[in-house]
Amino acid sequence: MKILAVSHSCIVDVNQRLFIELNRLPDTRVELVVPYEWVSEYDGKRFLSAHHPEATFPIHHVPVVKPGHITFHCYPRLPMAAIRRFAPDVIYSTQEPWSLSNLQFLLLAKQLKIPFFFHTNQNLFKNYPPPFRWFEQLSYRAAGTALSYSEEARQVMIKKGLKRPSLVIPYATSIEQFQPGREEPLRQELGLAGAVVIGYMGRFVPEKGVELIIQALAKLPDTVKLLLVGSGVEEARLRAEAAERGVAERVVFTGSVAHNQADRYMRCLDILVLPSRTASNWKEQFGRVLIEALACKIPVVGSDSGEIPNVIQATGGGLVFPEGDADALAKCLGELVASPERRRELASTGYEAVHDRYTFEAVARQLHTVFSQSRY
Repeated sequence: MKILAVSHSCIVDVNQRLFIELNRLPDTRVELVVPYEWVSEYDGKRFLSAHHPEATFPIHHVPVVKPGHITFHCYPRLPMAAIRRFAPDVIYSTQEPWSLSNLQFLLLAKQLKIPFFFHTNQNLFKNYPPPFRWFEQLSYRAAGTALSYSEEARQVMIKKGLKRPSLVIPYATSIEQFQPGREEPLRQELGLAGAVVIGYMGRFVPEKGVELIIQALAKLPDTVKLLLVGSGVEEARLRAEAAERGVAERVVFTGSVAHNQADRYMRCLDILVLPSRTASNWKEQFGRVLIEALACKIPVVGSDSGEIPNVIQATGGGLVFPEGDADALAKCLGELVASPERRRELASTGYEAVHDRYTFEAVARQLHTVFSQSRY
């Protein structure tokens, strides 16, 4: 089976791992289309696409209009000669169903008379203006199977009128990078030696609710420290919150770290916290950091925003608290801080679940099964 895929997120080489595993499956070949350049939604910086060293298949780095814009970016000139030589059996788009780039590859699938698949994150019911509403409905009608990263996103499609088959296929993580272990030298360097370390990794923005961890920390024993890995507009507010709560000396800010170093900081933790809270235009769509922590055998505590409770329930690797409730978060953390045995039990259960269902290899097999059962 020959799979032509398009993915703007694969401009970053680590995100190409899923397609590397797909390409390794028997009798399967992949070609991938990615933007030549992208603009970061966080700092507005432009960066060029990369090529993962293990990607032995063709990756077409193609210029786009509106790089950085999920809805509006599109490819003014596709590599049609290469695509025709490849002669794909299916097209797989990881673009949202209302987007211009998804529309391009939907129409290409119709032109080539082959099955089309898209994969969506959108877990909020939003009425898009024409013509994007029409593009979305066209995607619903054209999909061999409509794929989502979460059950909430699948239900949104059904409420919007999806009649085609639909399936949840989740995100994956690298178990080669995120492995169990203990980074004692880094813990000492960060001033965390001897402490029970709770931590957060991600953006410092209001919807992530990071200040709740600081509020909860103030209710925990002095032997507990907090490691905050990341950056964002809320950093000054978080530092002020820590000072106001009298825990500034127990909070360590690292700033942003490179993705290839994230696992080292993860292994400094005893508990990972994801305290996201729902906003009018956003709620947590998956929380990939949860499965990264569990792959390192670190238990997790998460709010009940979006897909977080579903991931924690599916893996059995942690505890859930009501979003926005610092007292409830402190209670969950207090339980785990007091019981290393309970931490090990949750971490072990979550670790097994990640290795069973959330590796790149496992997700690639799920996709391959769906694609192989399709007919135009």
